[in-house]
Amino acid sequence: MRKILLLALVFLISFTAFGQDFSNKGKDFWVGYGYHQQMLATQCGNPPVPAPPGGCQDMVLYFATEQVTNITISIPGIGYTQSITTGAGNNVTTSVQIPKNVAQDARLLTEGSSNKGIHVTSDKPMVAYSHIYNQSVSGASILYPTNTLGREYYSVNYKNWSNSTNANCWFYVVATDTGTTTIEITPTGTTEGGWIAGTTYTVNLTQGQVYNVKAATILNSGCGGNFPSPPCTTWDLTGSKIKSINNGSGCKKIGVFSGSGRISISCDNSASSSDNYMVQAMPRNAWGKKYLTVSANGNQANNIYRVCVSHPAAVVKINGVVTGLPLINNFYYEIPVTNQPQLIEADSAIMVAQYFTSQNECGNGNTGDPEVIYLSAVEQSINKVLWNATSNWNITTHSFNVVIPNTGTALSSFRLDGNPVAGWITHPQEPNFSYLRMAVGAGPRIIQSDSSFNAIAYGFGGAESYGYNAGTNIKDLYQQIGVQTTYGIETTPSVCTNSPFKFKVSLPYIPDSMRWEFNGAVGMLPNNNTVYINNTGIAAEDSFTVVNGRTLHWYSTPLQYT
Repeated sequence: MRKILLLALVFLISFTAFGQDFSNKGKDFWVGYGYHQQMLATQCGNPPVPAPPGGCQDMVLYFATEQVTNITISIPGIGYTQSITTGAGNNVTTSVQIPKNVAQDARLLTEGSSNKGIHVTSDKPMVAYSHIYNQSVSGASILYPTNTLGREYYSVNYKNWSNSTNANCWFYVVATDTGTTTIEITPTGTTEGGWIAGTTYTVNLTQGQVYNVKAATILNSGCGGNFPSPPCTTWDLTGSKIKSINNGSGCKKIGVFSGSGRISISCDNSASSSDNYMVQAMPRNAWGKKYLTVSANGNQANNIYRVCVSHPAAVVKINGVVTGLPLINNFYYEIPVTNQPQLIEADSAIMVAQYFTSQNECGNGNTGDPEVIYLSAVEQSINKVLWNATSNWNITTHSFNVVIPNTGTALSSFRLDGNPVAGWITHPQEPNFSYLRMAVGAGPRIIQSDSSFNAIAYGFGGAESYGYNAGTNIKDLYQQIGVQTTYGIETTPSVCTNSPFKFKVSLPYIPDSMRWEFNGAVGMLPNNNTVYINNTGIAAEDSFTVVNGRTLHWYSTPLQYT
């Protein structure tokens, strides 16, 4: 029997989650100019010269496009706008520098709110990255499109020891929706602005405003030199909660980024060479239950991992065994340094962060420096990734890691810049998957397969690194649109022609009321009404399912359609 696709109809519903692209490719992004220790430097380089206005560091945005694309970068709060047009081609990368001068200064220097949100829009889908760098102090992050953002986040940082002063740990939140966005922030450490660990604070932001949170310093003088001088330290903000709440006009989406102005990561509590880092957080509703890790290529193969849980009772298994590691601050387990691939699973949603160390630390070699990458769950895999292997500032080697199912034609169809690759290794903890660690040259890169995969990209130089999640889906795993026929919930948004059906939505909570809006679609409701509002409460749920340990309640439209 012929089937008709209902995807177009779903776009007309106010629940527009189903049918959209939830990959890291998009046409609308928000980001900020995160704190870098060299913003406060008075001299730059070797031999030193006076620092320019705005500090020794620079911030650039990279855009990877597959066709001629018109891009606008604006900072509405400080009156900055720049427009560019990329060239034609399969993977063209263009960069734009963000202002740091006195007249238009986008830097997030201090704790508190500002009008410095950076807005990027384009007329064609593209991939965007942010990179803040100075000589040998460099960090980068993939950017997630506005439509993939969520309402609840956690900052995942690291023990912030450094060989430099003013090396604060930080996170910031940017309001991306119109109107007023009300946000609750609960830091896990004392902050520069006087916030107390464990206390919840409320801030109100309008679109494009940023609230920056900087960890307070613990030791910031007489530190950072050679042994026996102690490291400079600030609070570790891992586990800080950032949540958009309903202020009467709905819960609005937000973007959250975490990082450090400068950090050393070692295995002996020393503060050797250091680097800044920055990473965009995934919303909690995009966390998954299964992660497959692969350590870095080359002489930085000894990595550390933090496994963050959505609730303290989560059962976490590492390589098939329930972990005996201590749960730190009721939020994360730390897997000690290892060069072995890991299988990390849980009975509820978790998030995994991968850490590269300072050079010559934890058994690693003498190139590279700290980097933090938020990994994607297997549930958030993607089948095509564009990225830019950048040499800013002093990067000499570039690599990527891929984890992919080894069934069907997944491996044989995999391509790097259009060419097949060899060197696949079966994942030792999950034989249905294989992994690849591969060096590449600098410049635009593209990987793709007929099957979805997870990937990270990174580069190293002398006391220098960058690294990020190379590409991912950021799907909400809990709120979905579906259809119900006589035989139950369909697995795709399609039904047989002339068959009755109802639209259904899953929610990870029981709502007080529900509104279905079809925006004037003729024939969808009796008498061509365009809006149905249930003013008297809603009936009991039709059914429920459990995803990642969370109960999803399914509700359907009150009327059937054909």
